[in-house]
Amino acid sequence: MTGGFVLGERHRNQVAAPDDGTGSTPEPAETSWVEPAKDCPAEAIDFAAREKLPTDLKQIFKVVTVNGTTVWICRDGAGSLYYQSKTGGVDAPLVQGKNGLFLDRVVRDGDNAYEATASNGNTFLINTRRLEVRFADGRTPQINTVETVE
Repeated sequence: MTGGFVLGERHRNQVAAPDDGTGSTPEPAETSWVEPAKDCPAEAIDFAAREKLPTDLKQIFKVVTVNGTTVWICRDGAGSLYYQSKTGGVDAPLVQGKNGLFLDRVVRDGDNAYEATASNGNTFLINTRRLEVRFADGRTPQINTVETVE
């Protein structure tokens, strides 16, 4: 659909272009459209504000697992990364401390792969294939398969 729009606009611009006397129509300048970055969930931004963290959080990665856990990776204007998750299904409201977890200690671990560490030492590894929770107390890791990626 976007490609059709771009081609239609190019044709319209070529038809409307003035004749420069040479018999040729000047080619319009190429433009590219970039989808604006989505804000991270309002609950994440509100939590960041309460914690005196940056609030210009933009979603750079989002997944939903087969069990309905949603994870967002957000980036602030300075490039720092944040982890926001919620359990209970895609339609469940996000409530920090109940079904929501916001972490500010996030590092990129390759293409579309991130690692976040909670204050209790639990580590969350997220990529396009799975969400893995590694527990600091040595319990067996919890692994959930990713169903959708944004």
